[in-house]
Amino acid sequence: MPTHARPADADQISGETAAVDLVLAYLTRTVPAAPALSPLAADYMERQASGLLSGAVMLDPDVSLDRRALMPPAGLAWLESVSMCETVAAAVRALAGDGADRLSPLPQEERVMALALSAAARLAALYEPAEGVRRLHKVRDVVSRP
Repeated sequence: MPTHARPADADQISGETAAVDLVLAYLTRTVPAAPALSPLAADYMERQASGLLSGAVMLDPDVSLDRRALMPPAGLAWLESVSMCETVAAAVRALAGDGADRLSPLPQEERVMALALSAAARLAALYEPAEGVRRLHKVRDVVSRP
């Protein structure tokens, strides 16, 4: 008997698209106010932001599963130009060395910001800005569908 996948609900779509939009906003320097999301949508946003960071790490041609995926120098240079509060900056610096344990004490909104900033910095290190934006738009097209 075939099983039918349940369509994605509104919380999932709004959370996942909000995460992609945040990374896009950091890359294009058009950071909007945080969207008003339900708690469930915020959870999806955090998961999607984490997945975007993992994907950006794996795109790095120098990534090795035998060592930590350190932030490329170009990504660190890009981060220097981004304004962020000290708690988020500390988490982003930790993620640059894959110190994800620095995320747990942060409130969810700051965790999402740190993940999104880290993903944007890794994309900025790997691609020209237009190519990073193009790739994120492809992801957004996928996650915005029911």
